[in-house]
Amino acid sequence: MTKIHDIRPRSAVLGAALALLACIPVQAAPFQLIYTGTFNNLDALNLASQSTPTFFTGNTPFTLTASFDTSSPNLAPSSPPAPPPFGGFRAYAPSLVQLTVGGTTFTVDSIATNPLAGVAVAVFDRNSFTPNRYGIGILQVPPQDGAGIVGDFAGASPDFTVNAITSTTFTNYYGVGHGSGVCIQGTGDNCQLNAVTPLVLHDSANRTFSLTLGNYDEDYPVLHDPANRLGPLNTARLVATPEPATFAMAGLTLALIGYLRRRRAFNQ
Repeated sequence: MTKIHDIRPRSAVLGAALALLACIPVQAAPFQLIYTGTFNNLDALNLASQSTPTFFTGNTPFTLTASFDTSSPNLAPSSPPAPPPFGGFRAYAPSLVQLTVGGTTFTVDSIATNPLAGVAVAVFDRNSFTPNRYGIGILQVPPQDGAGIVGDFAGASPDFTVNAITSTTFTNYYGVGHGSGVCIQGTGDNCQLNAVTPLVLHDSANRTFSLTLGNYDEDYPVLHDPANRLGPLNTARLVATPEPATFAMAGLTLALIGYLRRRRAFNQ
């Protein structure tokens, strides 16, 4: 009788454990973009209250991290399709964007809270980037190709498509494009004038800064286009990052399983 009495609670706990496991999302796909690059004397960083930009005096490395979830709405243009290289890519509203430069870490406004000056994470596969390469970076107002930084890579390991993003390291860096804002005169590669819309940054003291990007392309390690600049190496990778709720649910499930094992050992 004692054993029958003990089996029932264990069955109930096992059922609860399985139910918790079933609650762990399998379709959610949270990622973090980790991008390293370099600013130069065409880019500027200064307090937003300044009337004139303070340009970098030389090559200044930065690290960008942006957390996003592929279940968020795709912000890229779909109808009508955008012209190359901005057709068929994916753009996501990140939950957190941080930029570390010169030993200071800034929080960058997201497009979710600042639709005009906030940034989205833009992911291009070899079918949506020209010529047959991969692109990754951040963009304001993606349908209009706003201010941002997009790296150009010849490979990705492992391979992926924008419809099935996975953890990957972008390989064979080819170059990067920086842009100050949407084109207001001309179109595409023939743009004669861009708007200047600085990215909005905040430091740990909640002071507001402006990051003003120049309009230029850099090649690496040789100049593939005479109109471009020669720039240093950039790196990029996408890393799958389980959500905190997933960790908590898995931890609770493991604790329940451990409890079952201890009860079983005790009753034997």
